[in-house]
Amino acid sequence: RVRSRVTVVCAECKRLKLKCDRRTPCGSCIKRDTVVRCIYSPAAEKVDLHALHNRLITFEGVLERLA
Repeated sequence: RVRSRVTVVCAECKRLKLKCDRRTPCGSCIKRDTVVRCIYSPAAEKVDLHALHNRLITFEGVLERLA
């Protein structure tokens, strides 16, 4: 099964094909004074939350083993 990849860059970095640091607003948009166009898709935010949740579970497991 092939999974579709979710774009995790802001709309402006995607449009200009720039590296995005995924901050709000990102460094590229600040540098180019395009902060108003530094918008992330809801799917990108969901990916970030999922990754954070996975890291939390991992760290909780490590902490349990150390305690």
